[in-house]
Amino acid sequence: MRPEHTPEVAQQSRSGSARAWGDARSRSIWQWQLMVALSAGTIAIAIALLEPEVYALATFGGGLILILLLTCATLAAPWPRFGKHVIALVPALDIVAIGMLYAGNDARLGFLWVFPIAWISTYYGIGWLIAALGEIAALVLAHAPTAPLTPDLALRLLVVLLCLGLLGMTIQIGARRTRAFSRLLRRQSAQLTRTLHRVEAQEAGAAALFESMETGLARIDRHGVILAANRAYRALYGIDDVPATRPASAVEYDDYRGFALPRDCTTVARAARAEEFENERVWLFDPHGAWRALDVSSRVMPDGPVETPGILLTVHDATGAFRAAQERQTVSSIVSHELRNPLTAIAGHTDLLLDRDDLPPGVHDQLAVIENASARMQRLITSALSAHAAPAEDARAELDLRTVMMASVDAFQPTAHAAEVEIRSIVDGDLPICGDAFRLRQVIDNVLGNAVKYTGRGGLVTISSARSGDAVELVVADTGIGIAPDDLTRVFDRDFRAQTARDSGIPGTGLGMGIAREIVDQHDGTLTIASTIGVGTRVTLRLPAASTEGITA
Repeated sequence: MRPEHTPEVAQQSRSGSARAWGDARSRSIWQWQLMVALSAGTIAIAIALLEPEVYALATFGGGLILILLLTCATLAAPWPRFGKHVIALVPALDIVAIGMLYAGNDARLGFLWVFPIAWISTYYGIGWLIAALGEIAALVLAHAPTAPLTPDLALRLLVVLLCLGLLGMTIQIGARRTRAFSRLLRRQSAQLTRTLHRVEAQEAGAAALFESMETGLARIDRHGVILAANRAYRALYGIDDVPATRPASAVEYDDYRGFALPRDCTTVARAARAEEFENERVWLFDPHGAWRALDVSSRVMPDGPVETPGILLTVHDATGAFRAAQERQTVSSIVSHELRNPLTAIAGHTDLLLDRDDLPPGVHDQLAVIENASARMQRLITSALSAHAAPAEDARAELDLRTVMMASVDAFQPTAHAAEVEIRSIVDGDLPICGDAFRLRQVIDNVLGNAVKYTGRGGLVTISSARSGDAVELVVADTGIGIAPDDLTRVFDRDFRAQTARDSGIPGTGLGMGIAREIVDQHDGTLTIASTIGVGTRVTLRLPAASTEGITA
């Protein structure tokens, strides 16, 4: 390793004017010296062609040789080791070499002094400039005995010295301003860097606070894209990355085990329309198969100077409070119910005592007080039982399967669009059934999701439904990778995945179709699959039809 590249020298190059300047300084010295050498060389070639007799002068040749030696020494010297005083010797010797070229001639070659004067003026103070001009004047006077100093020559030399001095002063003023401006820029750059570090630290702190909050937070833009979401929100909705353009893996419902919200009625869709709402209860079926009660609020964020305006969604998981309320309700009901039995015994025996005629005086009045208190307590218990009675959960109801089907199609449209897969729906009239809308939505979501997932770009997924006698039939057909005949018999087995699915590299658990089959069996229906590798898969769902009266839309 060369000495000028050591860390110690690099450290010196960053401190003060008398300290080593580093490689940038070396390049500057090389550039200045090469300008002097090239100019002198060009003039030497021109003189060789036009006035070859000048080479007869020893001083002329000596000046050229000195410039050549100075140039070689400049290129070879380890300049980071030297201070500015040593470096000043180079332009000073250039002045001497140019003076040797000038010796015995007129003032034409004196214009070469422009280069060392400009060099000194750029990097040194006024004292150095005056010393350089004095050196030039001394060289001119030193050569006066060999070349008579005529008035014309003296005037020309005076003009050259004045021009060189004016040029040097101008360059020096410009260099001083440049250095001042450079220092100002460095200070401002350092200040901006410190400000940037403070801002980054503040942003990091805000991001850490945003991420650590237990309340789910998400920023939504006008197009329904989740621009930012903290850990709590991502965990609730099963979002892996943000910005998120695809629907979350969790599904929002209007009520516990109710109907899935249409895509344009979800909290994200409403936020994208700049709707503001406060603590609205939304039921979420999360990616882990658990129900969660959420209190959701939205606020329109003010337009900032940099960030895109959007809407802030605040999601509070109220499942714990909801379950605690249910437990209190259960405990209250149990306690109220258990209090009724001893109160009934107290009231009954009080009535028996009141019917007796052999009681001491005043006892009847005391028993009447007990009877009235018992009756009042009975009324309080009855009221408590009525207030805390849990509504009976009846998941099955008459509904239109078409509504569940179209909600599932609507939910998978963004995913299909991103995968360049077309979903085509064909519905033939009402599809009245009696069933659990939530569980049936799970079946359709699983079948339709598999069709979209295993169909390549440009493929087609068709979902059709129709009434067939006393049954309702729903068919999902795709142009995907298909399933081998040997795998078709095991599709409904737990944890089983077809070989074509495993070879595709698409992740999956092998649980969905088994769960779907169980739900369909609970509804007295059938779920069948037909498939051909490379052609596609056809899944048929048949459920008993119900009368069209009282259908829940």
